[in-house]
Amino acid sequence: MKDFELGGRIPGGDCGCGCNSNETKDAGCGSPSIELSDFRKTRKILNVDLIVIDLSTCKRCVPTGDQLREAVRLMNPVAEALGIELRHKETVVQTPNEAKEQALVSSPTIRLNGRDIAQDIRESQCESCGDLTDNDTSVDCREWHYRGKVYSAAPIALLIEALMEAMLKIDQIPPVVPTPLKELPENLRRYFDNKKQTQNIGCCS
Repeated sequence: MKDFELGGRIPGGDCGCGCNSNETKDAGCGSPSIELSDFRKTRKILNVDLIVIDLSTCKRCVPTGDQLREAVRLMNPVAEALGIELRHKETVVQTPNEAKEQALVSSPTIRLNGRDIAQDIRESQCESCGDLTDNDTSVDCREWHYRGKVYSAAPIALLIEALMEAMLKIDQIPPVVPTPLKELPENLRRYFDNKKQTQNIGCCS
């Protein structure tokens, strides 16, 4: 087996494309060369956003964030091959106004180019988020339904499938910005009304 190098001449003479030329591919043989710089210029963007009310205590938001980071890491080589850049961002909303601006209706939320990956929102009580309130307020967080099972954190298989589907349909899902909310859902309003003021949770990455 011979080792070949892009842009170089194959040992022994011709360029290897079948044109029988002694020229290198960069010098202009019978087949067009691939300009990697041009490929990168046409790269498409897939925004991968995680929006949550907490990323330090919540037993649903934290593992979902971990799973999403791992899914993005695993899918980066695939995205690179498809000419797509995955732009991953995490946002922790700390006030009602921030939640409205982010159009957050359930935590955690994952969006691809501004679209929630789980349109059918289902929630159940999250005791760890209740601990973030002054009086152990009942707080519901999102649960994930996937292949007939219910998960407290987004399973990595679901995330990989969502990323893959979005990349394959990248031309059909241009980036959109969700319309800010006029009012928060009752569950989030209850959380922010009773949230401990001593909480100082970092935001964004």
